[in-house]
Amino acid sequence: MNRLATPACEVLGIEIPIVQAGMSTYTSAELVAAVSNAGGLGVIGALGRNRDDLRDEIRRVRALTSKPFGVNHVVCLIDDECVELTLAQRVPVLSLSWGRAAELTARAHEAGVKVMHQVTTPEEAGATAAEGADVIVAQGTEGGGHVGSSMSTMALVPQSVDIVKPVPVLAAGGIADGRGLAAAIMLGAQGVLMGTRFLATVECHGRGHSKDALLNSLGSQTLASKFYDDVSGIQWPGSVVRAIRNPLLDEWARRPDEWGRVADEVRPALQAAVAHGDFVLAGESVGLVHEILPAGELVKKIADGARALLG
Repeated sequence: MNRLATPACEVLGIEIPIVQAGMSTYTSAELVAAVSNAGGLGVIGALGRNRDDLRDEIRRVRALTSKPFGVNHVVCLIDDECVELTLAQRVPVLSLSWGRAAELTARAHEAGVKVMHQVTTPEEAGATAAEGADVIVAQGTEGGGHVGSSMSTMALVPQSVDIVKPVPVLAAGGIADGRGLAAAIMLGAQGVLMGTRFLATVECHGRGHSKDALLNSLGSQTLASKFYDDVSGIQWPGSVVRAIRNPLLDEWARRPDEWGRVADEVRPALQAAVAHGDFVLAGESVGLVHEILPAGELVKKIADGARALLG
């Protein structure tokens, strides 16, 4: 029996239940296509792209693969033109996060598009499944970038599975290798979504020396706070942002009462740190990242590791 041939694979039209997170402009057409060509699901990040940019990215992905792929939209920051383009282009999978989207889910289904929706609590999982999502992604607070602050992946995944079954659940947050995939399946999930591990691939659009930071950090050296959003002026309800600790974060993260007063002053330093790769959004699984690999090779390595453990 192939334990990796899960119902999530059937729903998404893939062979291996590994999904690459739609990490805004850190994703590239080459990354998305490589993951899909390896049997997983690559996802374009729409956040930070305008309609023309997104159209070009979809075109590039389709030139590189005939396999299914997705486009991720952040509901609380949604760009209506980009969503319309995604549906008009009949992208196989619409990936959603950070907000309810019953009407959009219905429209996607009318267009023949599958919907994968990320949540951070069991209650949200149940509500999202009731609204018609085809796949639920249960993301624990161990994840990188924008994450919830209430539940770990270990507790969130089985509770979400119990609430939404038979809707497939993917586990996210703290997963970076075959052990994580195998553990997720043992928790009742039917695959995984990973972001941090795919940041450390050849095809990922890094920033400055961000990939070096990924290779030289432990999970204990990450910190989740509202610093990034508050200083950047981003309204992202219900989330904190997990990043690798750095001098700027160490100086300001535990002084939230001052962020409003100093935001304009600190923002240029934050933007420069991100551009240079000194401020890196990443999850606790960063301590499991030891090499930069081609994305396709990474998918195969993780799948082989999980199969060996699952038998």
